[in-house]
Amino acid sequence: MTKSQFKKKQSRLPIPSLKDLGSVRQIKRRIGQSDVIYDNRDKLAQDIIDLATAKISDVMSWDDKGNVQVKATHEISPAVLGAIKKIRVIPNADGHNAIEIEMIDKVRILQTLAKASGLLEQERNVDKPAVVEVKMVGPTDDKK
Repeated sequence: MTKSQFKKKQSRLPIPSLKDLGSVRQIKRRIGQSDVIYDNRDKLAQDIIDLATAKISDVMSWDDKGNVQVKATHEISPAVLGAIKKIRVIPNADGHNAIEIEMIDKVRILQTLAKASGLLEQERNVDKPAVVEVKMVGPTDDKK
């Protein structure tokens, strides 16, 4: 089959109807309303809240002199352990190790939480004017 014959045959293929597919917005809405997410929404919400409320002081403590003590893993709750993005041990020249602990991006988690709770949605009627009734009365010619 030559290229021209293939193109002619290909152009004769029926185009499937897109009527039942819906718009991109409808598809996103369907995905957003997934049964798995819906069935586990309370646990997902609690996990997001746990990530947002995790603090570095839940992982380590320090005193007024600047001495830092990292807590043992059994002393740290699983929710806080999930909020740790990276732990890095850096050996120093004096024989001691420096520990770098990086937590997840709380701003991103808080944005997700605010969006899920509806705090970032703008009111639809904010820009619409209020309905005001104005009754215009013109002068009358009352000549007596």
